[in-house]
Amino acid sequence: MRNLAGISRYYSVSTRNLVGITDELLGITEELLGINANDMIYAYGHVFIYRSQIDELLMSEYLDNNHVDTFGIFLVEKNQMCPGLYLPFLFISSFHWGYKKFNADTKKFVSHINKESVNAANLILVPIIESSHWTLLVGNLKNKVWDFYDSLPKKTHRAILPEVISHLYEDTTTSFATDIRRWRIRKIKQVPTQKNSVNCGMYVCKYMKAVIQPEAVVWADVKDWEDNMAKFRAEFAYAILSTTIK
Repeated sequence: MRNLAGISRYYSVSTRNLVGITDELLGITEELLGINANDMIYAYGHVFIYRSQIDELLMSEYLDNNHVDTFGIFLVEKNQMCPGLYLPFLFISSFHWGYKKFNADTKKFVSHINKESVNAANLILVPIIESSHWTLLVGNLKNKVWDFYDSLPKKTHRAILPEVISHLYEDTTTSFATDIRRWRIRKIKQVPTQKNSVNCGMYVCKYMKAVIQPEAVVWADVKDWEDNMAKFRAEFAYAILSTTIK
């Protein structure tokens, strides 16, 4: 069961409050899905990673919001520890778009977006999960253009972008000098693409790390992602597990 209630099968406290999940219902759900709170490995704000999600990484299964947000958080933390390692960027939680389905207050997911942070950044990373497929939207804050990355290119995947951008604008309307809804959207070509139906989340993680590198990526030269996907997943799982080592 990949996505429960349209977001994730792993409920954080904030998710439970938004969708009205009682402790009793949560207990029943955890029992049915085989989730045990004692198996939690990583927690950061609204993000929770359980042992079973490590198994999903290693067994080449589908990634959910918690996986992708964790990867984004790791990028942010690494850039804070090593200033200049990456281009200055802002990360938008995938839950920001995901919670919109519940008509919930999503502003807390973009509370770090303000005029100061926008002026200091080059890029804004917006991972999107829609209809069980991950894509990445990257805002170039200097050139005022959106770049769209899709590991399984389809026109239907791009159709949701105006809504995603409008939702971000509504929650951060005073943060940008221009109307981000009017920025041009470019589909980035020649990016690595997946060969199965489950690697889209991992591709989005790889796209995020690639676009924030100081040197521009020559996508035509990137050929080995699919062959090394098991390695990438193992490295990600190791990074999560390493956070538990004191």
